[in-house]
Amino acid sequence: MMKIDDRPGVATGLRNRTDERVREKAVRSPENSEALSLEETRRLLHELRVHYFDLYDLAPVGYCILSEKGLILEANLTAATLLGVARGALVRRPLTRFILAEDQDIYYLHRNALFETGASQMFELRMLRPDSPQFWARLEASVVRNSENGPLVCRVVMSDITDRKLLEVEKAKLEIQYRQIQKAESLGRMAGAIAHHYNNLLSIVMGNLELAMYALPLGSGIGKNLAGAMEAACRAAEVSGLMLTYLGQTPGKQEPLDLSETCRRSLPMLHAVMPKDMDIEADLPSPGPTINANVHQIQQILTHLATNAWEAIGEVRGAIRLTVRTVFPAGIPVTHRFPLDWQPQDDLYACMEVTDDGCGIAEKDIEKLFDPFFTSKFTGRGLGLPVVLGVVRAHSGAVTVESEAGRGSIFRVFLPVSTEAVIRQPEKTAQVPIIEEGGTVLLVEDEHAVREMAKVMLTHIGFTVLEAKDGIEAIEVFRQYRDTIRCVLCDLTMPRMDGWETLGSLRKLAPGIPVILSSGYDQAHVMAGNHPEWPQAFLGKPYNLMGLGDAIRKALENK
Repeated sequence: MMKIDDRPGVATGLRNRTDERVREKAVRSPENSEALSLEETRRLLHELRVHYFDLYDLAPVGYCILSEKGLILEANLTAATLLGVARGALVRRPLTRFILAEDQDIYYLHRNALFETGASQMFELRMLRPDSPQFWARLEASVVRNSENGPLVCRVVMSDITDRKLLEVEKAKLEIQYRQIQKAESLGRMAGAIAHHYNNLLSIVMGNLELAMYALPLGSGIGKNLAGAMEAACRAAEVSGLMLTYLGQTPGKQEPLDLSETCRRSLPMLHAVMPKDMDIEADLPSPGPTINANVHQIQQILTHLATNAWEAIGEVRGAIRLTVRTVFPAGIPVTHRFPLDWQPQDDLYACMEVTDDGCGIAEKDIEKLFDPFFTSKFTGRGLGLPVVLGVVRAHSGAVTVESEAGRGSIFRVFLPVSTEAVIRQPEKTAQVPIIEEGGTVLLVEDEHAVREMAKVMLTHIGFTVLEAKDGIEAIEVFRQYRDTIRCVLCDLTMPRMDGWETLGSLRKLAPGIPVILSSGYDQAHVMAGNHPEWPQAFLGKPYNLMGLGDAIRKALENK
């Protein structure tokens, strides 16, 4: 701040007070002498000089007196120390010599206001020291006359506020991070709710489309239209599934994997989808770091990152570099790291790095990269990188971004290293179990349209259907028809009594009753946690006739 008043200058005031103390000492002399002895006067003057030195030169803030043109006329030792220059070398030098060029307009604005209005001024700017980093300073100034009828001078009090500024910057970063975490949580809740309701609606659409296609006579012209509608519905279901992946709710089966080997096996797939003039340079040590992960989802990460790199390079010839290595926690970047609240543990991490020499990413866009549906590409859906974040989140890892507009990008995925041995299992041939069809299924579903569609599908594959719109009604129906009910298909999210509570109540009545839980959420998310009872099968929404039939077969086999 700059403070203006009409009090005498600091140095002048202290000198005046020195003269006053000498005169007072003479008056109080017991000998009532007309003057102090020379020796006593010298001692007193020395005392006052020490006092003056302490008050002025060793003050905790810097003092400067400037001419109207801004030249330093006088400075204390603290000011000289702050500016990193000997006090004598400061005299007759402009103060602007020590002010960062970008901040000099701030200085001139307040200096002009000071001399024009006489009002005190206070401002903050960045100052320079020779051969030292810049520092933040607060300046307070006042204007006075140097002597009676003398020129106006400016007194400046200078304080180093660098530590305070650093704290303010850190606080601002934390506030931004907190807002981003809140935004991510809100997006997560929104994506989860949309996916859940979306899947319920898609169950109705896809189920009715499939039933309509089964009912068509061979050669019907409308079959092509229904097939097109079914294809669009399947693509919508894929988008819904990607939103759940963004939430980290689709971890799937995890097993020990060699990350280098997994990437190496994915290269032919990447080459197949990339332009022929796009080079993929791979540095994959063998053996590579072992991670506990789902192989398909690691391939999904690699595919999305490689596709993102290819689109950033555009139509020109370019190269994508894929690197795998092991890093210590200290080697994981802190800036532009997602999830925002992720912190590394005291373990080794496997790093999968994808680098491109494309267009790069503007600083303002990096924080939005992993938001669902954010895209800077005309043809993009804005779900590739959110899916990467979701898979990384499900594997307790992190992803970092290093980029600059016009200079390419580096995406790094960090996953915990596993100490388990990689086990290569032979592929199993899938076999469809053959079981006796027919019997009665208790269908528990709170949404009428979904319940009607499921009833028609169950009837189509040969079952008699009993209906209940919630868990409490299901218990009543089961008590009445327990001897004829062969299986229960129960929705997870219902009013009054949800799917888990309904499952527990049914098992108390009939411990061996086969139950299928159905939900628009992913199986891993639904099955997380501890429950007293478990279903024989899970059926994700939306589902088709084959998926419904497979779930019933599995439930009846595992009863």
